[in-house]
Amino acid sequence: MTDKSPAQAAAALFRAMNARDPAAFAALLAEGAVFHFPGTAPVAGAARIGKFLKILFFKYPALAFDVRRVIADERCAVIEWTNEGASRDGAPYRNAGVTVIELDEDGRVVYLSDTFKDTSFTIR
Repeated sequence: MTDKSPAQAAAALFRAMNARDPAAFAALLAEGAVFHFPGTAPVAGAARIGKFLKILFFKYPALAFDVRRVIADERCAVIEWTNEGASRDGAPYRNAGVTVIELDEDGRVVYLSDTFKDTSFTIR
């Protein structure tokens, strides 16, 4: 059991995102973690989620998140955020959303689910 709270896990996940570090992100996950991302089938497993992030960072070489607030209890957190960046072809990108996470009994993230305000990018 770790002493990491869901709020601390949320902060660590978004630090890894802003550092563009899929390995650091994946290290926070339980091996059987599942990630629900708009426009895709659920991504299962820490290693596969790390690979998914590598693809995301390739598609969006500039992407920064600003965490607006975190609401948490003893096992879960809801993170409200905005992001801004550019796609590989230079097109500007901006969005806002919510990420829900749940920790397992060892303090690792076992569930992630993203909801975006603008999902038009999923139909391109």
